[in-house]
Amino acid sequence: MVWSFFLANLAVILLVVRLRYASEGLAYASPLPMAAWMWWPAAASAGALAALLAVANRRRLSQAGARRALAELMLLPALLAYEWGALPPKHWRVVDWAVLAAFAAAGVVCISRERRSLAERGLTGANFASAAKMLTVPTAVMVAVPIVAACFVGTDFEWNRLGVSLAGYPFWALAQLMVFQVFLVPRLRALGASSVSIALAAGGLFALAHWPNRILMAACAPAGVVWTIVYLRRPNVPALALSMGLAAAAFANALPRKSMTRNLRTGPIYVERFLEGLRPRKCVTPASSSAPERRATEGPATLRRSSAR
Repeated sequence: MVWSFFLANLAVILLVVRLRYASEGLAYASPLPMAAWMWWPAAASAGALAALLAVANRRRLSQAGARRALAELMLLPALLAYEWGALPPKHWRVVDWAVLAAFAAAGVVCISRERRSLAERGLTGANFASAAKMLTVPTAVMVAVPIVAACFVGTDFEWNRLGVSLAGYPFWALAQLMVFQVFLVPRLRALGASSVSIALAAGGLFALAHWPNRILMAACAPAGVVWTIVYLRRPNVPALALSMGLAAAAFANALPRKSMTRNLRTGPIYVERFLEGLRPRKCVTPASSSAPERRATEGPATLRRSSAR
């Protein structure tokens, strides 16, 4: 059932992205090269396979809490559908903020209905030391990878951006961990999945959330698996947020922003940045200048001749 849910999310992205963009935008809306005609079969295949797996594992829905967990999990594909189907790439409207606030409120309600303590959810100081110890080596690797890669591909490192990243990314990481750990993990467990399946599925879903930025997706998949394993063993969200914040800061600052990480952008804004570069720019010609500007540039002799006429 876990992999059925993962494929359903993939099918939603493929379907909604294909409906939103024409062939020009589709070239930048996939982490891998895909022709325009390939999107429909890919979405249908992912959806059909998700349905087959769901039917094959339908007995697991008879377990206590499994159906409610699956119903609550539908918030994630619904959020992805809204992001790719209706959310503007920039200049969000009031309705967009209202919809996102509704999604956040629904998630908070689902989490509050769980019969787990704050410590079991990883929202206290319990397990901080043990979780941080488990994260030391993986975090060091996550930080070292972009730094080493920058030695080969170049960098546009700036100290002031590093300070902003280190101060801000851990707080953004808290929001992502509330979704992919505190909300997602117990519901995947309620579906009867093993710890290995939960970690792999959570890492895959974390990568899908960064579609179509291929650099971020490639980095987020294994990183999401590691963070989920630590959360399953020593649940502590603050320790995970520090690890995620350090890794994100390293990727954002060590690697070239324009040619590789794209400023860590994902979703429709990632595609829009490419499409903006393809649109023709409006040029202001001298003939289109306003009358006051022409008078300011014309000399007195020219003005006298024009008035005499």
